[in-house]
Amino acid sequence: MKQYTLKIYFGDNSAPAYFGGDRQDDSSNTTPFQVALKKSRDCNSYAACLCTGKELPLSVRLRMEKHHLARFPLTGIKHREDCRFYSSLSPEGPQGCYTQDALKEKPDGTINIKLDYPLQVTGPSTPIDSSLRSGDASRNNKRDTVSILGLLHFLWETTSYNTWVPKMDGMRSSTKLGYHLFKQAEKIEAGKTKLSDVLLTPAYTNSSDSRRNSMTVERAKVNKQRLVVIAELAKFSESYMDGLNRLPVRDFSGMPFLGLDDARWKSALDRFPIAVNGWIKGMKVFVIAVTDVPGAKSAQVRQLALMMVSDRYIPLDSLNEGAFEQKLFELERSFYKPLRYDSSTYEYLADFCLTDVSTDNHLPIPVEIWGMNTPDYQEHRMVKERWYNANYGETGWLSWDATRTSVDSIESLLPKKMKSLYHDIIK
Repeated sequence: MKQYTLKIYFGDNSAPAYFGGDRQDDSSNTTPFQVALKKSRDCNSYAACLCTGKELPLSVRLRMEKHHLARFPLTGIKHREDCRFYSSLSPEGPQGCYTQDALKEKPDGTINIKLDYPLQVTGPSTPIDSSLRSGDASRNNKRDTVSILGLLHFLWETTSYNTWVPKMDGMRSSTKLGYHLFKQAEKIEAGKTKLSDVLLTPAYTNSSDSRRNSMTVERAKVNKQRLVVIAELAKFSESYMDGLNRLPVRDFSGMPFLGLDDARWKSALDRFPIAVNGWIKGMKVFVIAVTDVPGAKSAQVRQLALMMVSDRYIPLDSLNEGAFEQKLFELERSFYKPLRYDSSTYEYLADFCLTDVSTDNHLPIPVEIWGMNTPDYQEHRMVKERWYNANYGETGWLSWDATRTSVDSIESLLPKKMKSLYHDIIK
């Protein structure tokens, strides 16, 4: 990988230093490059990679008595592909719950994902467990496969649909989302199967997306491949709760009849109560499903997961998050939503991160939403507050108590917008 020119900052009162690839010598602590990194860290400043001609921020960290540079969250994919800081993966975040066998980047940039089951059927089709084993991994107990919910989170994050800046308003729809998911799937292999070869996405009648879906189904029949379906659930109806013998989705042009037995459907409703509650209340809910090899006109769904999203397709873990995200939109704020993948709930994660302001270390400001007032929850809250203080400092994070203050109070909690390293990067 190539070493592009770096720009190292030393605070507001000193001119930055530039280091070309031939000057990035870190053979000892006394080289000019290491001295510059130490000074930058002492000034609580940062560096930037100039591989694209624009500044992509890098944090300065001390490890094993030497200073090193690390990517900022969500920026790895923004670097040139031949840059040493380029990566489609973000193992420093919740993706760190996977082993390299589960999620890895090949030398040609392809992402190889090992799902809980193969998409290619080579012999008699083995049954797929209807239960979804997810949310059970940590950095100390890594997972060697990726669940379909983890796959959905990966696609959502690598297409940047967990990020928002005001200029995106009016630019998103379910079919545009589907197209972007498909383009990302072209870079992903599940085993030896290219994900785009088996992926069905939202499509209108007589559209190019519909024709692509139809071709995908026909190819899966010939190649004996299971289908992966990502679609928005149809508008809620009470009649759906007991099952319809099919998966109730909208914008399904080009897809086969998606058969679904009532037991699997009710199991999914039980496993994703937050998404179901949001669906009942009129929120958008997306489903990712894996089917058997399709037949003449239908494909039987064998496993599925649900995810609630906002009108801007930002994933949400609660209705309180939905209210907060809506307020951020109305206030024209920029932010992103960290996604959990298959990491355990014991692995702490911010609910949102503001990208139009930054902390003293130039990272986005994390936001926590407190949603309950029970004794057990309050005990959990104190533990998590200590975690935030230890990782971000007492003034380096924000919180909103949805049980005590109204949505209208959110504006007064937020710091004023200011120039941020992230604002132009995540668009």
